[in-house]
Amino acid sequence: MGTTRAADEVRCLDQKVNWASHVAASRVLGQVVARLRDDGVEVMPVKGIVTARTLYDDIAVRHSGDIDLRVRRRDFSRAVRVARAAGWLKNVEGPILWQTVLHIDGWEVDIECTIGPPGLCAISVDDMLCRAGSDPSLFGFPCPRIELHDHAVVLALNAYKDGMHPLPWALDDLHRILEVQEFDIETLVARARQGRVTAALWIVANWLATEHGSDGWMRVRDLIGRRAPSTRVVAIQSWTQRRGWPPKLGLLATAASSDSTARSAMGVGLALAGVVRGRAERARAWFSAKGS
Repeated sequence: MGTTRAADEVRCLDQKVNWASHVAASRVLGQVVARLRDDGVEVMPVKGIVTARTLYDDIAVRHSGDIDLRVRRRDFSRAVRVARAAGWLKNVEGPILWQTVLHIDGWEVDIECTIGPPGLCAISVDDMLCRAGSDPSLFGFPCPRIELHDHAVVLALNAYKDGMHPLPWALDDLHRILEVQEFDIETLVARARQGRVTAALWIVANWLATEHGSDGWMRVRDLIGRRAPSTRVVAIQSWTQRRGWPPKLGLLATAASSDSTARSAMGVGLALAGVVRGRAERARAWFSAKGS
């Protein structure tokens, strides 16, 4: 009895922390959306800050760690300039192209311009923004709401990027999104084909079906086919998985996982360019600190 009561108290405390975090995150999001919109940059939130409000009856159930946003690639430089002027930017150049992290009121705000690493997915942020709805009730202010099946693609590719080792709440999101009444697996598979990422989706669906007993994801897998549509992507994933999916190798493996070999080659090139640029920036920072 005592153990059960203690567990309930811990759960209650966790939910209070989650609720407060989501309220704070929404305020930070409001700042970013308003500031960037004034400069003509449209922002689309994704992942936890959205799933907490769309896949759960109570936002307090879903953990909140950071804020993930997507902007059009053509808007990235403008978004960086706005963030720098607002004092939100500590480091522009990261290991992935067209990606940066803002620091606002103790929150990390991740801004990316592609779906997965650059080159992986043929669906652009612009495509997703065109399909996004507008739902002022979600956060209390106007903000694009990512379309349901687009969001499933984002969540699945994020799990693939993490080597099928997502955080518990991200795994829960993947289970819950298929339970939404409007969800249609044929639309999801069609969206993956549009993005040239059916092999990556098949691998994630197969993992969720075999290791987590998801009937819904088993149907997704079987609709794509009894086997992954690309043996090349399966071989890349298996080889990287055996090596523990180290960050840089995992990034290259994910970037090379498009159904299209041409996109895979482009993805590897962009991934390597990002790594080289990141090292150059660190070296430049080191020499600058040394000189001062």
